[in-house]
Amino acid sequence: MIASEVSVARVEEGHENAGLAVPALGAGTPLSRWLAAGWRCDAEVRAVEVEGATVRYRGWGLSEAGKPGLVFVHGFLAHARWWDHIAPHFADRYRVIAPDFTGMGDSDRRAAYSRRQYARELVAALRDAGMQDAILVAHSFGTVSALVAASIDPERVRRVIVIDAHVFRAEDEGNVPMQPEKSYPSFDAARARYRLAPPGAWPDPEIEDYIARHSIRRMADGRWGWKFDPETFRSVHRERLRNELKGLPLAVDFIHAGNSEVVDAASLAAFRLHMPACGTPVTVPLSHHHVMIEQPVGLVAALNGLLAQPHQGEAR
Repeated sequence: MIASEVSVARVEEGHENAGLAVPALGAGTPLSRWLAAGWRCDAEVRAVEVEGATVRYRGWGLSEAGKPGLVFVHGFLAHARWWDHIAPHFADRYRVIAPDFTGMGDSDRRAAYSRRQYARELVAALRDAGMQDAILVAHSFGTVSALVAASIDPERVRRVIVIDAHVFRAEDEGNVPMQPEKSYPSFDAARARYRLAPPGAWPDPEIEDYIARHSIRRMADGRWGWKFDPETFRSVHRERLRNELKGLPLAVDFIHAGNSEVVDAASLAAFRLHMPACGTPVTVPLSHHHVMIEQPVGLVAALNGLLAQPHQGEAR
């Protein structure tokens, strides 16, 4: 999830941000070289029409038809490129995609949004990519839609791995303030306003910069703004899906950020109570909510550990 002063696009040939300089990546440290190796893996960009809007998704290893599917689902006001340094590390074993929800990233905007609709977008992307026997890896806000997608197409989705999501909140989901559309005179001015929410304490500066620079779009009037549609604040939080999800016998795993500001012990216990087939949670130490930004190697290791084993959860 990112704050109102965040989230918008990529710099690439033919894109509206083309020509903007991106700092050199992969400097000297092992982590920098590891990140750069992931970012150098070219993604195939595809699009599918879903209920009148174009949903775009990024893919790795899609030409290898015999492999199972792995889908990375982003959080609120985020986008598919949050996964660019994570997803390529699984393309040797999986056909991998990362979609943009409508109203976020490079997908179209709509008049209104809903998490059920986002679930249908995930299923449409899966079908368009020809995926069967897929696993969804969902961060934060994306979790509810991933769980709904698994429930509406169980033949195509066999497992969901949740990353630090507070699904069964006690508070009203509707109390999210509307945000105005913001714009800035230059790309650099927009970049300077990018903020993570929650901010965490140890975001890797290269990852944060990469995500920020791929979160900015040029607007019709020549100014610069965020890719996300402010309407998402108004419409997407109106649903009450908690009770519909309780008790679903879905094969689910949970990766918890050890220093999460979002998921505490009670939240994690509630998730395990209401998801009866949830496996034993895995904790990534020294990480706040945005695990892929603070502990990307730890996250890849946690995912590899879960994916290497059959799902362990049994209804309790």
